[in-house]
Formats: sequence, C-alpha cells, structure tokens
Amino acid sequence: MIVNGTKYVYKVEIDTMDDVKKLVAISSPLKGKITLQSGNKFAVNAKSLLGVILAKKLNWDDLRLVMDNDYYNEFERFIKE
Repeated sequence: MIVNGTKYVYKVEIDTMDDVKKLVAISSPLKGKITLQSGNKFAVNAKSLLGVILAKKLNWDDLRLVMDNDYYNEFERFIKE
C-alpha cells in the first residue's frame, strides 16, 4: 500500500473478464472515488464496467487502484504486493 496524501494506492492485477465484473460489483456500492490508473498516464472510474474493460483490453502496465477510503479487505483478491 502506498498512501499518497489522502489516497490509498494498491497495485492490482485483473486477469479475466470475471475479475472485471467482480471488481466493478465491489466498487459500485462503495463511497468515495475509486479509479484504476496506469502510471500517471491513464485513469478510469473503477465503478464503470466499460472503463474497467478498457483497462483490461488495453493491457495497461503498472495497474493501480486509487481510492479515497481504504477498502483493502474488499479488493484483497486483486491486490498484488
């Protein structure tokens, strides 16, 4: 985990389309902003199915989950330390 100011940042892996659906299903009801970022170049809303599919299809390197609140337990299956 990297705490960047008031954000929580975790390196994640999304391997399958089932992972994409699960990540969005987990993200959607949570409070605060949750994004998937690739380095400092690209970011998409992790609550958006199309955004997460885009991240998966484009094979972004260094994929990180950036959150306003610490939801480590909810996303533990995707987090790679």
